[in-house]
Amino acid sequence: MLPPVPPVAVSRPLLFGLVAVGAVVAVATPQPTSSFAAGFAAGAGSAFVVSFMKTPRRGGSPQSDDRGPEP
Repeated sequence: MLPPVPPVAVSRPLLFGLVAVGAVVAVATPQPTSSFAAGFAAGAGSAFVVSFMKTPRRGGSPQSDDRGPEP
């Protein structure tokens, strides 16, 4: 039995770019390619959303940070 493959870290700008390219291609091309590009954009978009949900966020703006000013 093969060991499980760890997930690959992908940058959010790359995912955002894939969504944008897929959306543009879906609008600009005829049906077979358009359907594939729309599905591609939806898949990259869902990965984009999941990456935001999985990453813990600090609340508020940098001014509301509890650590105080940096030296």
